[in-house]
Amino acid sequence: AGVVPGYLLFGIPLIMIMGWFPMLIGRTGGGIEIGLDTCVLIFLCAMTDPVTALAVWSIGVTLGQAFSDKRPSVKLFNIALGVIAGGLAVVAFTLTRSSAETSPRELLAAGLAGAVYFVVDFVMSAISLSLDERSSLRQELAPTGALGPLVAFLGIAALGYLASIVVRQLPPWSAALLVVPVSTILVASRAQSRGSEHARRLRILLDTAVRVQTVTERTEVLDALHAGAVDLLRDPRVGLRSTPPEGSEVGVAVNVALSEDLWLVGPARNRARATAHDDHQGMLALVAVAEDALTRLRLSADMAHLAWHDSLTKLPNRSLFMDRVEHAVTMHARRGGQLAVLFCDLDGFKRVNDLFGHAAGDSLLVEVGQRISGSVRRVDTVARLGGDEFAVLLEDVDDSAHISGTCERILGALQQRFEISGEEVSVTTTIGVAVSARRDSAETLLSHADLAMYHAKGQGKNRYETYRLGFGDERLQRIALIEALRKAIDAKELQVAYQPVVDLRSRITYGVEALVRWRRDGVPVPPDLFIPAAEESGLIGSLGAAVLEIVARDTPALREAAGRTISIGVNISAQQLHEPGFPAQIAAARATMGDVELVLELTERDFVANDQQTVTAMTELAASGVRFAIDDFGVGFSSIGYLQRLPVNVLKIDRSFLAHIEEDERGCSLVRSMVVMGNALGLDVVIEGVERLTQLDHIVNHADGTIGQGYLFARPMPFEEMELALIEQRRTSPPRLTAIS
Repeated sequence: AGVVPGYLLFGIPLIMIMGWFPMLIGRTGGGIEIGLDTCVLIFLCAMTDPVTALAVWSIGVTLGQAFSDKRPSVKLFNIALGVIAGGLAVVAFTLTRSSAETSPRELLAAGLAGAVYFVVDFVMSAISLSLDERSSLRQELAPTGALGPLVAFLGIAALGYLASIVVRQLPPWSAALLVVPVSTILVASRAQSRGSEHARRLRILLDTAVRVQTVTERTEVLDALHAGAVDLLRDPRVGLRSTPPEGSEVGVAVNVALSEDLWLVGPARNRARATAHDDHQGMLALVAVAEDALTRLRLSADMAHLAWHDSLTKLPNRSLFMDRVEHAVTMHARRGGQLAVLFCDLDGFKRVNDLFGHAAGDSLLVEVGQRISGSVRRVDTVARLGGDEFAVLLEDVDDSAHISGTCERILGALQQRFEISGEEVSVTTTIGVAVSARRDSAETLLSHADLAMYHAKGQGKNRYETYRLGFGDERLQRIALIEALRKAIDAKELQVAYQPVVDLRSRITYGVEALVRWRRDGVPVPPDLFIPAAEESGLIGSLGAAVLEIVARDTPALREAAGRTISIGVNISAQQLHEPGFPAQIAAARATMGDVELVLELTERDFVANDQQTVTAMTELAASGVRFAIDDFGVGFSSIGYLQRLPVNVLKIDRSFLAHIEEDERGCSLVRSMVVMGNALGLDVVIEGVERLTQLDHIVNHADGTIGQGYLFARPMPFEEMELALIEQRRTSPPRLTAIS
């Protein structure tokens, strides 16, 4: 039977359209698409000669692929596959059909042609998929899941043969009756393909999610993301890169605390089973899974870091430090050598916290950690143990010079002033050193370093000391001393002795200095032992208040005994100036003392560490009539600057400058220079430690001294003796105060 040319022309666009609705068969390496346009090929085989049918088919397949957005290589493969499979189907139809139209044999030929096309398309696609995905050919060729599509495919092919019967037996317009079933089948096929693809993508997403939750490295997460994306898009061109997608690509940014920009990018393609939008949504889901895993890894790393590091300074904490010390001890026990542990405790940190607040204290601790780290080797470990305590592990220490050099560098680094809230403050450190012995554990080393540090603090702070046997006993003794001092203060067992301050020429008493004394179980305790302990333990405020109470009680009687106004010197600590109630204590004491000059004496070390709170307290007290003296002047970091800034009235030159003043010309000149400087600044200058007449002669005749204090004139004495001495001085003519022992 002949065919109207319009059918041929209509067949080409129909092949193109139906080719966009393929049937998808899931395989191990991806999926195989088999077009439903073979129903048009069967129609052409039944309606025209084999050559014409194959020609129309080939044109339709070629144009259909030409207008698709597949890769050129895929287009060429699909065209070749379509032409070859179509040609074999035409041959099978031609050889099987009989000359009679609409016969059972022709129906058999149509079914055989459809089966041949399906098998050729399936086998060649499976081989190509196996080569592209490097999967097993046997798995790709397995008939599992192909039987159902084969039956459906033959049903679609039968529709093409049915169309040829309708056209040949009925009016041409009756072929329109097949539009509805064909359209329904195409839509159902598309839905089936999309559903199958959706299930495949969900499976890939789930597999990727499971995989990334089991890995422990960032690179493993990114590898899983890349592999999942390649499987998802079925395109090896999908990759991770630092640049965003271009016009013909789709991509998603990967953003979880990565040091560089990272994009998951792939080609933008619209296919039967998925569109570029579907690919983008799938990539978004994969990236979300990867970002969740990366966040988990980052949080795990942060938690691990926090477990082993100090959250403020970012330095190793006590746990990590002890672990490293234990490891170092084990290693050195095997291979020899020695290591050292330094225990660093800050001096004056509490004052910074009280003055500027905890935020400023935290900033100071961070900078302290940085300065200590900058003073050691990179292989050494610097840790913050807690509070204001730091520790250093020195491994492979060759000699003691290396340890002492490290300690000196740390001390020097922290002696540089810190800037806190726009103010300069001075904070130093005291270091205890423990050098490893053969059987020392990490705990033992740190304990020994701690004991050495406390011993160093007892020697004056801002120094280092190496652990020796007996330091533990000293620590226990110091703890017992502090506890006994606490009880003595509460029980009001402290006493005050008074030492005269005299005019060097007339020997008239200029004033007295109150000196605290303590007898523990009847045995005198040296002030240079219990006063530092009071400062260290925080008892200095209570100690100072107890002394001030005694002095306030004794002063009226001393004033009456002297018969005139005298000065009363009371030693205080800079810590007391930071106590809110200290000005009120002074005011209450002065109200009891009467007509005397109260002089508060601080060491030069306290003045060097001055801060705004100290300046404010001193200025307030000075405005009320209190005078201030610098005690032990010349042995610290003497600075004219603080003499100008602070309300100082008296300089007390340290006794060490008088030791050999008779034969030390330079020493005599130095004392004279300090006297001249003090007088030039309008200050009273007291020379301490006068014990010999020869010293007195040099001070008066060669050093321009006018006021002095020392054993030559009188030793510190109880209140009753001081009162009698002042009364005796009033009766003496000319008035002289003889030495009282």
